[in-house]
Amino acid sequence: MPTKKKIEISKEDCIENLRNEIICRDSLIRQLYSLLDDEPLFSSIFIYGHISTGKSLIVDKVLNYMRYNYSIINCIEHANSRSLLEKILIDLSKVKLTADNNYKLERRCDDFTEFIYQIQEITKKDERPMIVVLEKCDKLRDMDANLLPALLKLNELTKTNICSILTSDVIWDKFKPKDGLYEPIQLHFPQYNKDEIKEILFHTTKPMDEDDTFYDGYLRTFLAVFFQFCNDLKELRYMARKNFEEYVKPVHEGKIKKTNQRALWNNIIKVFKANLEVLYLRVSTDDFEQQAKFLHEIESTTKLALSFELPYYAKYLLIAAFLASYNPAKEDRRLFLKEKVEKKKRKTTAKKKSVTLTLKEGPKIFPLCRLLAIFCAIINSKIDLNAVLLMQVQSLCQLGLITAVGDSNNIDEPKYKCCVDFDFVMVISKNVGFELKNYLCDFLDG
Repeated sequence: MPTKKKIEISKEDCIENLRNEIICRDSLIRQLYSLLDDEPLFSSIFIYGHISTGKSLIVDKVLNYMRYNYSIINCIEHANSRSLLEKILIDLSKVKLTADNNYKLERRCDDFTEFIYQIQEITKKDERPMIVVLEKCDKLRDMDANLLPALLKLNELTKTNICSILTSDVIWDKFKPKDGLYEPIQLHFPQYNKDEIKEILFHTTKPMDEDDTFYDGYLRTFLAVFFQFCNDLKELRYMARKNFEEYVKPVHEGKIKKTNQRALWNNIIKVFKANLEVLYLRVSTDDFEQQAKFLHEIESTTKLALSFELPYYAKYLLIAAFLASYNPAKEDRRLFLKEKVEKKKRKTTAKKKSVTLTLKEGPKIFPLCRLLAIFCAIINSKIDLNAVLLMQVQSLCQLGLITAVGDSNNIDEPKYKCCVDFDFVMVISKNVGFELKNYLCDFLDG
């Protein structure tokens, strides 16, 4: 009995501690804490719910409060199981990758058997319960067929006190193969209702010097328009801040009194309607504010390009695909042969006719071998051409960034075409620090 009382007090302490950071989620914090406070830990927990429902935030804060040894992995950032497993080991072992260890683990993790062994070794040095959090876990369905089933039963395989927490925007039924799968404990994060969103926005967006009653009235007006079209908390938070500047502007100028709600409504309704048209066309508040000076077309392209969250090598593959589509094949030797670089330095200044022949003509078809050759020429690091890269080519096709053309049965030499425009690839190029114009014939002199 004393032990149970101690657990309940600890749970309530956690809720009280996190209440200032996480609003309207006390019951979910209590449920998650209870699941993680059991001894031994459950094999796996599947947390699902719509975007912006607090899944990642609550898991991170609760684990940090409980002081467990944990690793949080975004599955999108890992192209294969080895990369994912090694990142888990790095986090749990607290190894710092430096030049001294060549930025690598002491032992490679080539298979799951090695992963199990290293988890057991970590337990000998750190007896705390271990948690592996796999965000956007639907990506695991595209990796090794045995990876997801193994991660669901980590404690059984490693014989340690470890639990896997999988978070996703889709329901568990989407993960089930025909032959079945181990069923994890499921925890649903429902969407915020209108009142909860108003409370969250009030605490996170209200200016320090603003009157509570006035801002509460603004939020009621704002949500009356926006909530029926959008219940994504991140978007609503951004839009609430952005529109309040226009809402309060006539008050500061002395044109409308704070108490005249009808006049304030008539003044802001056109702004609300205009901003409804650009819902979701952003990456973050900072990005939107920095790019507000540019044309709307360029702004939308930038946000769209960055929203794909492509892995590092996939970005270079997309750049290579664009170069293959918009440069004549006969120019590859001049553009990409590294021995020629020192003999003739290319000028970075664009011609006056910045968009000329090849860009106007549209994308050309190119074979896979040419794509990989250009990729190897522009990448700054040595890389093996393996199945991982080919998987990323396939991922680009699935995202609609490039497309396979010709006979789908021709596996000897598949051909592709780039589907994105110049502005899109320029955003990706800047993101990785690649000078795209230096490798496009249309922008080179001579």
